[in-house]
Amino acid sequence: MIDILIVDDEKRIRDGISNNIQWEANGINVCGTASSGMEALDMIDSMMPGIVITDISMSDMDGLELLELINQTYPAIKVILISGYKDFEYAQKAISLNAYSYLTKPIDSDKLLEKVMEAKADIEKRISEVKINDAIRKRLRENILVVKDSFFSNLLEGRIRNKKEIEDTAEYLEINFDFQQFLVAVISYEAGHSLKNFNLYDISFFKAAIMSKTEELIKDMYTCYVFNLGATIGVIICAEKIEKPLLDVRFDQIRAWINNNMGLSVTVGVGSICGSIERITLSHRSAEEAMQYRVVLGRNVVIDYDVIRTTTKEKIAMDDFDLILKVNEDKFINAIRNNGNLQIKELLDEVMDSVNQIVRNDIHQKGRVVFLLAYYLTKMLFTLEIHNHKYYGNENDLYAAMNDMNGIEDIRTFMWEFIQGAVEELEKAKQNNNSFLVSQAIKLIDSNPDGSATLVSVAERLQIHPNYLSKIFKQETNESFSEHLIKNKMNMAKRMLRTTNKKVYEIAGEVGYRDVAHFTKVFKKNFGISPSEYRNIM
Repeated sequence: MIDILIVDDEKRIRDGISNNIQWEANGINVCGTASSGMEALDMIDSMMPGIVITDISMSDMDGLELLELINQTYPAIKVILISGYKDFEYAQKAISLNAYSYLTKPIDSDKLLEKVMEAKADIEKRISEVKINDAIRKRLRENILVVKDSFFSNLLEGRIRNKKEIEDTAEYLEINFDFQQFLVAVISYEAGHSLKNFNLYDISFFKAAIMSKTEELIKDMYTCYVFNLGATIGVIICAEKIEKPLLDVRFDQIRAWINNNMGLSVTVGVGSICGSIERITLSHRSAEEAMQYRVVLGRNVVIDYDVIRTTTKEKIAMDDFDLILKVNEDKFINAIRNNGNLQIKELLDEVMDSVNQIVRNDIHQKGRVVFLLAYYLTKMLFTLEIHNHKYYGNENDLYAAMNDMNGIEDIRTFMWEFIQGAVEELEKAKQNNNSFLVSQAIKLIDSNPDGSATLVSVAERLQIHPNYLSKIFKQETNESFSEHLIKNKMNMAKRMLRTTNKKVYEIAGEVGYRDVAHFTKVFKKNFGISPSEYRNIM
């Protein structure tokens, strides 16, 4: 059907052209009539007719001006001019402005229909040429696929619920929903590490290959539609009766084929059967819920919602889990403080086994379990005073990071790395504190050259155990506390021998030695000569 617009400032002529010719029988639709050139331009913008029939002589804008404006804006429109004058100049002007045809009044209906039909044939020929263009046909197919994907997505999300609207759209897109049972499956895929750097084309190719193989392996059993569903792939199964065990086997064959031939990990969530297309959103929800069980079942599996729902397992209550965390809290703290990786691993295994059991029994508990774990880890950081840890004071970020993880093993790995990070930060904090304590100890030694600074007295001033001070002093300075103390005393004795006239025994007493012989022995051991010899050479 081709649209035409009739333009003439005389209503009698407009009505005559509209009503006296069998337009519809000839595939022509009169989309409107206009009484002036200005009105015609507005109608052309909104209606985009294929043909315009216009009188040349009009008050506001003559037909030739209208023709010129149409050529500038919509050159594909065929314009047929009608004139009340058999004037050669009008015809010549019309030809120069690329009018499709020029007719004179009185209007011959048959002649006008003939010219309109010729224009219609030209328009249809042009459209036909466009349709057979491979590139355009390819784009058309792509556009239809996009429309189908959008329709399926809206249907599954419940944005389309009216049965007639569903049926009308399905008919337009050549989709057959004339069945008794329907089921939705969702396919998620992941590339291995070797495929992570593939470009967008490669990723699109993988997705297309999975969609094609899925359709190929299911269509011999049931009518199926495979489509893009965001980052995943959606599948709608339609049949008079769907045998789920057989369908699960077929999905597992699809998974295995993709594993073996494409090197991709594939997880399939299979929803429940519903009895009408309007309720298919329920099947989609159950398929998505089945996918959530990847957390406990792992990836690269087929997960049937009905199988998961009816499987009974020994349950562990959330209150019991909370108690397990509290009982192990002090053990975790001590293991982290002592860098006891073996104990940390054993405690983590116990906690995560409980997590696995809770979430396996009820996937909806995942968020609550993760919240408790995030709070538990945050509390550890505060107890250990690890202020430099990434998540110190950011429990919301910690919860979000853990809750986004797909599997229990991912959460376990995250917690292990989290705790190892805490151990490292604690070791750094200890090291920094040790350095500070040793520097303070050295200051106390240097400020007491009379020998009053001892390991015990300095440790008391620093409020730490003497054995601990001895240990960290050696770690930080590569010499023992007593070695540093003796070296400090001997350097003080050298300075006094060089700058004063005090007797050797007096100097020995001032640096803490009552026995002059012992002082002389230590001095000679450190500098290779006795105090008297040192003074003589100075």
